[in-house]
Parts: sequence; C-alpha cells; structure tokens
Amino acid sequence: MMMMMIIWKCIFVGKDGITKWEKSISKKNLKTRAQNIIKHFPGVKVAAKGLKTEIAIWKYFFTNDILNLIVHYTNKHIQSARSNYSRERDGKDTDILEIQAVIGLLYLAGVLKLNRLSLEELWANNATGVELFRLTMSQSRFRFLLAHLRFDDLETRDERKKIDKLAAVREVFDTVVNNFKTAYTPFEFVTIDEKLEAFRGKCNFRQYIPSKPNKYGIKIIALADSKTFYTSNMEVYVGKQLSGPYECSNLPTAVVQRLCEPIKGTSRNVTVDNWFTSMDLLTSLYEDFKLTLLGTVRKNKRQLPLEFPQPSRRPVGSSLFAFRSNCTLVSHVPKKNKNILVL
Repeated sequence: MMMMMIIWKCIFVGKDGITKWEKSISKKNLKTRAQNIIKHFPGVKVAAKGLKTEIAIWKYFFTNDILNLIVHYTNKHIQSARSNYSRERDGKDTDILEIQAVIGLLYLAGVLKLNRLSLEELWANNATGVELFRLTMSQSRFRFLLAHLRFDDLETRDERKKIDKLAAVREVFDTVVNNFKTAYTPFEFVTIDEKLEAFRGKCNFRQYIPSKPNKYGIKIIALADSKTFYTSNMEVYVGKQLSGPYECSNLPTAVVQRLCEPIKGTSRNVTVDNWFTSMDLLTSLYEDFKLTLLGTVRKNKRQLPLEFPQPSRRPVGSSLFAFRSNCTLVSHVPKKNKNILVL
C-alpha cells in the first residue's frame, strides 16, 4: 500500500484514466536520439543548383510546359466565346509571353500593395496610375485575359469533377507543388499552418473563418521552412473528397502526415497549432517519420492530467511539467487565469 502511494505521488494520470505522466525525468538520456540528428542538410537541391536569377528560379517552378498548358486551355475557352465579340481583335488568342505578362502584373500589384485599387485607377493616365501597367498591355486586354484564363479543359471538367473537387486546377497545382518539393531542402525547423486565400466566388469548398482578415476564401494548408519561409508542400482543403484516387482523410493527423512526406526520415522538428497537436500525431511522426513535434494543445484532450488545464490556483509565471518516454508536456501561466499547454 505504501509503495502504491509513493508511485501515485510520482505520476499524473490523464482524464482518460489510462495515460500516465511522470512528474520528473526518470532517466537522463545522454545519447542524442536519431530523430534529432540531421541527415539531410538544408539548402538548394541538385536539380535547382544552377539557378542564379529571379526569373530562372521562377521558371523552375512555373515551367514552359505549365505555361503552355495554361495558354492551350485559355485559347480553347477564348475560341468558344469568340462569336460574342464583334471585332476579331477583341477575341484574339493569347500566347506564353502574354500569359507571363498577366502573371507579372498580378505580382506587381501585390508587391506594391495595390489590391484596394480598381483597374481603372491602376491604368489611369493622369499621373495617378501605375505606368508599367499601361506599358505592358491595355486595361481591356487585361480584363479579357483574366475573364478567359483557364487551367484545365472545360469540355472534360464535369467528368473529372465526379472524382475530384479540385479538377479545375489539379494538373497545374500538383505540378507546381511537386516542383517546390524537388528544389529545396528546408532547415531543421518547419511549420505547418493554414492560410485563407480571399475568394467570394462560387465554390463548394469555400470556407468562412471569421477570425481571418479575409473571412471568405479557399483554405490552403502548407508546410514551410521556419527560417527561410520556403513552402515545401501544400494542399487545398476541399472538404470531403469524392470516391476515387483523390479521396483522403481530413483528420489533423492524416493532413500532417501527407504534408510531411517530403521531409520523412530527415530528423526535422515540426511546429503546429492546437488544431493538429495530439499524442497520436506525436507518436506517428516520431516512430514512422523520424520527426519530432512541437505544438500547443487544446485543453479538452483526454490524455491531459486533470491538474494541467486548470490555472486558477497557480501563480502567474509558473510552469508545470509532465514527462513520458518520448515527450514533455508543459503548462504555463503567463497571466491570471490564462493557461498555455505545449507538447
């Protein structure tokens, strides 16, 4: 009985009544774990090693094959709508140079933070507009190309949408993301998080997230280098995919596992927020991917000790620790009645 009481005093028990946490580190591990030894050094991979200029680097990601696809599909859409234009020049085909110019102007608008200006203001000829826009192409041509820009074949889209909600951009999106993976190895710390790309058009997987700056949009989850901010992998959240080759789980653990495929076995540390963090994810990354995890934890997790989600009786600035064989749990009180849990 005395022995049981001593053991009980040395451990925390999770809310599930099963998970046990030690109150102190039982044995100091002097040997560095394999998951903390970097095996693949960060930096540019061989495939992209010789790229020196900005345009050469950009063309590695957006190759001529991709741009030619966009030109082909865009021209196909233009031809189907050409009868709507009285003058032939108003509905003429585009080419790769013009598509590059359109993309360049969109980049320029972003760099100059012009998203709140209308096209009329950008193309204004009264010294208030941006001269480079007028010198590149006319406003009417820019509008025309944006209206007809396509990334897939409209004639086969309905058939492809039966197995893929992302059919409209799948071919181009997957190719570009694959180029991201083959160009660069991230540093030892990476981050997985979501971004909401502003969009208010028709889309059955458009999200509404009131906490975001743009409340409506397309949610993209990305794996990025914490030091250089390079995006190594990403996927679009489309909700429940249709049955077929693109069907996959949207559970947080499954999402992180898919995004971590490019760094599997490279001993990186993955930082996530509390939507992703769980004991299952930590174990999976550690054992199957040879990666470590750092993440904030939601207070409703069943494996947490009862003492950890309750900060009311603890002084400000205090921290409470719990240990298992492969992880450490920290509960920190930065201010009164505020508690941060980190795994």
